[in-house]
Amino acid sequence: MTIEENILLAPLTTFKIGGPARFFVRVKNIDELREALAFAKEKNISFFILGGGSNILVRDEGFPGLVIKIEIGGIEEKDGLLIAGAGEEWDALVLYVVKKNLWGIENLSGIPGSVGAAPVQNIGAYGAELKETLSFVEAFDMSRGLIVRFSNAECGFGYRTSMFKKEPGRFCITSVELKLSKNGVPNLSYRDLQGLKNPSLLLVREAVLGIRAKKFPDLTQEGTAGSFFLNPIVSKEKTEELLRRFPQLLKFPAENGVKISLAWLLDRALKLKGTKRGSARLFERQPLVIAAKRGARAGDVRELAEFVASRMREELKIEIEPEVRIL
Repeated sequence: MTIEENILLAPLTTFKIGGPARFFVRVKNIDELREALAFAKEKNISFFILGGGSNILVRDEGFPGLVIKIEIGGIEEKDGLLIAGAGEEWDALVLYVVKKNLWGIENLSGIPGSVGAAPVQNIGAYGAELKETLSFVEAFDMSRGLIVRFSNAECGFGYRTSMFKKEPGRFCITSVELKLSKNGVPNLSYRDLQGLKNPSLLLVREAVLGIRAKKFPDLTQEGTAGSFFLNPIVSKEKTEELLRRFPQLLKFPAENGVKISLAWLLDRALKLKGTKRGSARLFERQPLVIAAKRGARAGDVRELAEFVASRMREELKIEIEPEVRIL
């Protein structure tokens, strides 16, 4: 294990912007993770656990502490479960199980990031969420120095959240265990998938990748963290108020209210699609997404996000939250 200094974080994130980490280390097992945490404690500095860098925005000034890049690998099948190390790339895992003809996570194809970050957000797309197939999470409890194991029910999954997200800095996920099926049924609940007729696993994956290609920027050309904002969950009364103004508003049932389409509101109600601040803009094909040209500043992205939130607050009386974490 080697501690490096002043390592630029931009290349390690999908936004491709942001400053350096004062200290940086890659860890490939739990012993190295313990060493890294001991280093941070000895130096009396903060630390941050980095996965695939797909859901964070690094500030222009960088991070003054230790960034710990998780590279714990490995994929195995055991007792009917598929176990994957936290450092594995999520979409590579999806492709692996599709080739194995195992159903369950094909609708989550194309989501950038690492396996270890997936439970934190309870990643979801196109009618599916990780919580539907995840059986167990193994993590390192950094406050007690212990390896712990959580069942699905203990993870506290919700819409793009979990207990791991609610207790940042406590748990470092080291592996996940998925319960997949050899005789699955295609999940075609998302409207753009409903035209598929008895599709194979590979066809579902290819269809999802095709949808994503139309809605998200080309990462070889621009930086992005995907959907920057969460869809707001509002009361039934607020939904009825919005429907009186916008009868075509897209909405979906949620556990504690009604989830409404923020993309629809940003596009149809507020006409913000394409809005720019510096070199950052709301993506033309999907306004939930902030795209950043090469050379953009994190400040551009933050300014744009704050502008969008203020417009939602002032004109629609709705508070929105970022899905992306600002480091």
